[in-house]
Amino acid sequence: MTRRPTVRLRTAAAALLLAVCSAPADAQVPDTLDVLFLGNSYVYYNNLADQLEGLSAALGGTYLRTAHHLHGGFTLRRHLDDGHVPAVLDGPAPDGAAWDRVVIQGHSRLGVPYADEDAGTLGDPTAFASGAGEVIDMVEARGSSAMLYMTWAKEAFPAQIDALAAAYEGVGATRGVPVAPVGRAWERVRAERPDLDLFTDDGSHPSPTGTYLAACVFYAAITGRSPAGAPTRLSGTAMQTPGVVASEGPVTLVALDAGTAGYLQRVAWEVVRERGGGG
Repeated sequence: MTRRPTVRLRTAAAALLLAVCSAPADAQVPDTLDVLFLGNSYVYYNNLADQLEGLSAALGGTYLRTAHHLHGGFTLRRHLDDGHVPAVLDGPAPDGAAWDRVVIQGHSRLGVPYADEDAGTLGDPTAFASGAGEVIDMVEARGSSAMLYMTWAKEAFPAQIDALAAAYEGVGATRGVPVAPVGRAWERVRAERPDLDLFTDDGSHPSPTGTYLAACVFYAAITGRSPAGAPTRLSGTAMQTPGVVASEGPVTLVALDAGTAGYLQRVAWEVVRERGGGG
């Protein structure tokens, strides 16, 4: 049975709705973009979608209303082969129209199966590019805009980032689709601030700090604005495999000190500007 992505009225969304409804008639209502994430556990760990929505609600300007369709460990090819992508994309955004932006995230090792996971070998990027291209075709056929989610190198294999970046940016350049350079932002933080742990104990999935960095990159890439001044604490819905709700009410997704949050915000903005990741 295909699970369609759902958008829940979260704490941040409720606050925005209250502010809009109580504003004077001549007040300017923030623009809203409906953003759908199609991916796997790199989104549902620490609920990247909710963190991004919370950032945008607090910063003002364009409000990013998020939803997601996630399956742990899925490649883009597996998403396609399971046949649920068209139904997900056809599920209307909250305003009844097409999704404004669909974020496409592949497997952390690109086109698996891979030759030697223990050696850090990535899968064939051709398989990734093929799957990404088919998803982009479906997204654009529905009048939506695509964005690619460049993932990061595994903790034990930092050199993977060059191949990952080449794969995502290659598809982006070929198809004219922007790339959110999350992996490059992680690379910079790992070099400059090795004291900040972006990973969970498995050396692959993001810690709350890592997801916060990713959310800042997406905010900068989607809105074209700096995330400077964003909250240091964000709440939302806890998620678990395969991207289903694991809590009835909001929980704290991330809580950082002001210095760390400000540093991550600055890195996200600078990397997006340097790599032309905005869209």
